[in-house]
Amino acid sequence: MNMVQWYFPETVDEAVALLGRERTIPHGGGTNLVKSGIASYSGVVDLARVPLNYLKTDRGILEIGANQTFASAAENLSNLYPGCILASALGSAASTPLRNRITMGGSASLFPLWSDLIGPMAVLEGEICTEGKNAGSFDLSTWLANRAVQKGTLITSLLFPDAFDWISAYYREVRVGFDYPAFTVSVLARKKGSRIERVRVALSGGTDRVVRLTDLEEALNGADLSKVSSLDLRKMGTVRFGRKPAGSPEFLSEIAAVQVERCVKSALFREEETR
Repeated sequence: MNMVQWYFPETVDEAVALLGRERTIPHGGGTNLVKSGIASYSGVVDLARVPLNYLKTDRGILEIGANQTFASAAENLSNLYPGCILASALGSAASTPLRNRITMGGSASLFPLWSDLIGPMAVLEGEICTEGKNAGSFDLSTWLANRAVQKGTLITSLLFPDAFDWISAYYREVRVGFDYPAFTVSVLARKKGSRIERVRVALSGGTDRVVRLTDLEEALNGADLSKVSSLDLRKMGTVRFGRKPAGSPEFLSEIAAVQVERCVKSALFREEETR
């Protein structure tokens, strides 16, 4: 029987040193370990005592520590910035017991099915900050493309530049509230009068884990609101899906495109702008 050694560091440096050991992994909320088990590992580094449970802003940059739970982050953001897309996503992810356990760092490590973080990360153009073997900050596409960068590395925080000065819309396709989403739609928009200054749209859950709908964004950026009705938003919002319990690839592709259109119009034509 494999004996697993648990470690309880109190500083980032101590945690990083421990994670440099062979077959040793970090433990935050523990939801990923429940799914995958720990029998194949020789060491688990519990991060509960490491001072990474915080949420702060500085010069327009939102920073959320890796130990902050989804529930805490959603509550803090709702109080500070009502309508923030991160608050909407984190506050609706999974179930209440899971939101009380899931940590920001653990979710960013693997972006599991029960996490709604990946879509807002894409449109907010967030970064993942790390210490250890591969210390630095990584944008989402770089992080997803290179899993090797995570080995011997500790996620310390997530950065969201300019996270609040947007109108937002967020949608998750579920059968019941605590279900895994078949897909999510994340939209951010900025307007000045009738002119669309900037739009960002991301769809997660297709054959690609998350995709920015750049053709749609380019068609809207800098345009007048009157142009929206002449655009085929559904066509530009169509992505490929694999088969899922929620439906066939064709069905999911169609309803996702419908929700992209609805979310974009909701963000652009909302009378009362929210941040």
